[in-house]
Amino acid sequence: MRKRLIMGALILFPMISVAESLPQQKEGIVEFCSTCHGVNGVSTLDHIPNLWGQSDEYLREQIENFRSTKRHTTFMDAFIYQISDEQVDEIVKHYSSVPNALNFKLQWRGDKWPGDMEPGEKLAYVGKMEANVPSCVSCHGPNGVGVKPGIPRLGGQNAAYLVNQMKSWKNDTRPAGAMAIMGPIAKGLTDEEIAEVAQYFAKQGTASADKKAEVKK
Repeated sequence: MRKRLIMGALILFPMISVAESLPQQKEGIVEFCSTCHGVNGVSTLDHIPNLWGQSDEYLREQIENFRSTKRHTTFMDAFIYQISDEQVDEIVKHYSSVPNALNFKLQWRGDKWPGDMEPGEKLAYVGKMEANVPSCVSCHGPNGVGVKPGIPRLGGQNAAYLVNQMKSWKNDTRPAGAMAIMGPIAKGLTDEEIAEVAQYFAKQGTASADKKAEVKK
């Protein structure tokens, strides 16, 4: 763990310096974002979100949350204030329109008993009734594919990122999202349960080498 933290710091610190000096230019913003999020929306770091398959409404909402300081990360805070409205449009248009970079395998679970499910899968499809936590898929769709306009895709998302976001909701450091339900949901789960359901959704997308995106000039 210590080694991973050190490596992460070595990667991020130079990037933060670059971000702080990001010029106000209309060209190159997608290339800049792709340094972490990938041109096709597949992140190069496990604690940074994949953006592929997210709706334009959701992407725009999250960018605006960072711009208005409702959301915070050390890296995003270093440059987000420099991004123009036109650049936001460019980012959203690119990442909401790229081909899906991961493939889903949707599965029918109507005949599968909760007792036959692994803990993460059970939370995803049944929830945790004793804590008033609904099933994840009741909002996020089967296998966490996401539901437009504003419910994000969870399937194929990086597990470390999902864990960090759930803990942010649990600690009231991220806006609670649609209908303000994510805070109570996160607080109804243990850290172990959060890790289990995050791992479950992370495994719902598999890399597809033939689906690539290009930055449009």
